[in-house]
Amino acid sequence: MEREPNIVISGSSQRIVEDGVPFKVDIYKLEDGDGWSLEVVTEDGTSIVWDDLFEDDRAAFEEAVSTIRREGAVAFVSGGSNVVPFKQ
Repeated sequence: MEREPNIVISGSSQRIVEDGVPFKVDIYKLEDGDGWSLEVVTEDGTSIVWDDLFEDDRAAFEEAVSTIRREGAVAFVSGGSNVVPFKQ
């Protein structure tokens, strides 16, 4: 039986605050994976995951910060048009 690959968490993963709004930036990859995944989680638990992988963890972090600044921090927490709610 083949073992599950380990997940590597980047040292670039961290909590940031933009415009007074806190975010958790998670950057990770599979142990033998070729690219880094990016996930931004809002204070209320909303998760935004990028479809594309990043060549390195620093590029993923820079993308997270630039997207939050470009879109505006409030867009991530106000249920903007880019958020699809789960059915309850």
